[in-house]
Amino acid sequence: MNILVILEDAVRPAHMSCHGYPKPTTPNCDRLAREGVRFENCISVSTHTFPSVVSIITGQTTAIHGLMSPFHYNAWMNEGLWEGRRTPLHLLADNGFLIDGELVMRWQPLGFTRDAEDLELYMEHNRHAQWFFLAQPYPTHLPYNPPQEYYDLFVDEDFRPDLQTLQRLETVRTRMILHPPDVQSAMEAGREDPIGDGDEAHERSTAIVEFEPQDAPGIRALYDGELRVFDDMVGRWIARLEELDKLDDTLIVIISDHGEELLERGHVGHTSCNLKGTLYDECLKVPLIMRYPHKLPAGKVISHQVSQIDMMPTIFDIVGLDLAVPHDGASTLPLILGQADEFRPEVYAETMPAGWQAVAGDERRIFCIRTLEWKLILNTDPVAGTHSYELYDLINDPGERENIYEQEPALAAELKAKLETHIVAENQ
Repeated sequence: MNILVILEDAVRPAHMSCHGYPKPTTPNCDRLAREGVRFENCISVSTHTFPSVVSIITGQTTAIHGLMSPFHYNAWMNEGLWEGRRTPLHLLADNGFLIDGELVMRWQPLGFTRDAEDLELYMEHNRHAQWFFLAQPYPTHLPYNPPQEYYDLFVDEDFRPDLQTLQRLETVRTRMILHPPDVQSAMEAGREDPIGDGDEAHERSTAIVEFEPQDAPGIRALYDGELRVFDDMVGRWIARLEELDKLDDTLIVIISDHGEELLERGHVGHTSCNLKGTLYDECLKVPLIMRYPHKLPAGKVISHQVSQIDMMPTIFDIVGLDLAVPHDGASTLPLILGQADEFRPEVYAETMPAGWQAVAGDERRIFCIRTLEWKLILNTDPVAGTHSYELYDLINDPGERENIYEQEPALAAELKAKLETHIVAENQ
């Protein structure tokens, strides 16, 4: 068998048609969901890319692997921080899988061996091998600049932008980091990016911009158009697997590193792009879809809350291998097969407000514990010596607008104790 993990950047499941979005943004992902398993409540460990990728591949929380910032990245990638450490990918390699992907050598300590630029050619050249491939397409990451016909497909018919909105939409089409004037990115402060400047379509670039509510329909249409561009890629990969008679022998996983804000808090993007990062659900919820007809039922929808750290244990369970390296996640296969009614009640996440673009000396952190019903957020600034809590009722206030921390002291105390235990683990 083969394993194809498609890790698209910054996907909001709420904008996927298989999650009930009324516009046809993801017909090919919808097909995978119909023919496989869709998770309604998959939660990211962070709201920027680096820590999420490490957690997805290792099955470890950020509290355990501790890799959050570019400074951590340098020690990890260039200074031998993980020298000799084995990961799930090493175990797959031991069992005969090629371990490759697109732009994966920037994550080489996770166990990747080579980059492959063209997935369709890779499938053909390795049709007689078994492989694990991490595809990392990028359309839904800023800047959003879909073909005009896709923008036209998704824009509201009554949207009549004025000149100022058109100018701001052009900025969204052409700049990666879009932040208000009261903050600065590490790039603007002169730091050289340890991963590089991006490709031609996603070159690291900045703009200071303050959006207005009337910009929202245009921004959503740009994002939806890029989501359709991503879905087209998925469609081509499915078609190629079918041509090679390998579709049903390939476990396909759709997941994202984090979600994306589209003006819910006045900004666009996620932590590393708007520098005003949060752990609210628009940036924390991610898709998770799995298709493998030899083991997984068609059309199954899992409403239990799961985490990115559960993806790799589930893959190993499907493959029939023992995940014999340290991990915090759990296989969701018993849920999928109806052999379990309960799953882990809480998940945890953390971020820096500016994510990958945090400037030197910015020690702020945001942590949260989330259940299906509640979310407790802790905002900390060690330099200023301040902290504050937010508590949200996710059932009655899914937009997380009313902080009820003071109104629910007993519940807040219970969640606070669990969150503090999690944070302590990170500092040990």
